[in-house]
Parts: sequence; structure tokens; C-alpha cells
Amino acid sequence: MKQYTLKVFPQGQAKKAYRVIEISGNDTLDRLCDVILSAFGFSHDHLYEFSMNGRLYSDDNYTCDPEYKGQPTTDIRIDKLGLDKGWKFIFHYDYGDDWVFEILVQEIKNETVRVIAHVTEEKGFVEQYPDYDEWDEDDDDYYEEAEESLEARKENAEYMNIFLQDLKRTGLSPKTIQKHIDNVDFYLTDYLPFTDGDSTDMKSGCETYNLRDFLGYFFIHKCMWSTPNNLKTTGASIKKFYKCMADHDKISKDKYKELCTLFKEEMADWQEECRKFNDDDYEYFW
Repeated sequence: MKQYTLKVFPQGQAKKAYRVIEISGNDTLDRLCDVILSAFGFSHDHLYEFSMNGRLYSDDNYTCDPEYKGQPTTDIRIDKLGLDKGWKFIFHYDYGDDWVFEILVQEIKNETVRVIAHVTEEKGFVEQYPDYDEWDEDDDDYYEEAEESLEARKENAEYMNIFLQDLKRTGLSPKTIQKHIDNVDFYLTDYLPFTDGDSTDMKSGCETYNLRDFLGYFFIHKCMWSTPNNLKTTGASIKKFYKCMADHDKISKDKYKELCTLFKEEMADWQEECRKFNDDDYEYFW
């Protein structure tokens, strides 16, 4: 039987925090998930998937909760994956916080005795749920921000419902739809109301200065889950939302075209900045 040596690390942190794991080819991806989460001290209470090509939410990914007949499941032996030394794939955990772990196959060897999955080397740590000490529930600002978020959500309810209905008509999977909704809601509810601008409504979210500040700075520097891939998928959700708004005459077609031009010209630069911010020495490989 085969034994695999895998280096696992949060995306963009190959030199800062990693675990080296030895595991049998007879073990499943579900078992590998258990070992990774235990190794990093994470709780096991969210959905997850393994992607062999680096694309999140792909119908080809191995998922713990298959939605379609024939969709690959994580209840598959590692030996069945056809891995080779030097290959990389990803473990995507918690579709809300989007933890992405990269997995490098360091060694494959034949063994006569099945190895019990275990960690052989470790460095650094990451917090699944960081404790943000700056939040003080006795501070008036805490309640002020909560009220602003609530008001923003009320104002945007109509737009989000239109967006949801359009997404459903496209035939996307429920997980993909929810991800688009979450990405846009974060931008409209958790970012826009707390900018310095006088106008923080949905229409102002399509302005170049807001989009550039959010994707080119705030998302990169302030969101703990920021990666070049997550940045691009978040931008894709926002772009899809504002196309929907343009289609329903909630914003002008010209304003949507400006957004498309901005993303086309600057998205690659934002992704590069995100890669550098995560780890200057690590070369992003997707």
C-alpha cells in the first residue's frame, strides 16, 4: 500500500505556518480533513471540499455534501486520486470564512504496514476565530455600527432579492448562489456604511473610488481570508450583482461599463498586491 507525505499550509503562508502529515493511501479525503483540522486546532463543524485544479465551488470538486448525482464525494480513498510527487491541490473549509489550505505532495512510498495518519513536522499557527479585542460592547460605537449595518441591510433588501432571483434562474448550485450573496452582502453591509463617503447606498457602491478602495486595499489588508483567488471571486460576485442592477435599470448601463473597465484594467494588480501582502517570498502557483 502507498503512504503519502503531505505539506499542508493556509494559502499564502507556506513559510509561516504549515504541517507535514503522513497518511495512508487507504485513508479517505474525509480522514485527511479530520487530520488537517486537528493539526491546526480547528473545530470540525463546517462544510468542506477538495479541489484538484484550484477552483473553488467547482462541480468537479470532491465535496462532503454532494448535491448532484455523480458529483465526486470526499468519501474516496486517497489512492484513487492518482496523485504524484510534486502535485498540489487545495482543501477548502468553511464556505463562510473561506479557509483555503494548499496541499503539496512531498513524497509517495510503498509500505507493507498501514501508517496511522499523524503530523511529523509543524511550524506556526493560525486562529480559526481570532479574538478581536478592539470590539467593546459597552462602547457606543459598537451599537452605532450594528445599527448602520441593520439599516443598510434594510435598504438593500429589494436589490438583494432581485439578485437572488436572477441567480436562481441561471441554474447555479445553491452553494455558489449563497457565496455570491454573501460576497455582495459583505460589500454593501459591512464595508460601504463605514466608509468616509457621504453617500453609502447601493448606487454609490458602483463608484470607482469605492470599488478600488474595497478590492485594492480594504479586502487585501483587513480581511483575514484574503487571497488572490478569493479577491477575484469576490470581485466576480460584485460584478455579477451590478450587471443584475443594470439589467433591472437600478443603475445605468454606462456605470456598469465603467465597473467592467476598472476590473479589466486593475484586477491583476490587486491580485498581485494581495499575493505580496500574504507572503512576499511565496510564489502564488495557480
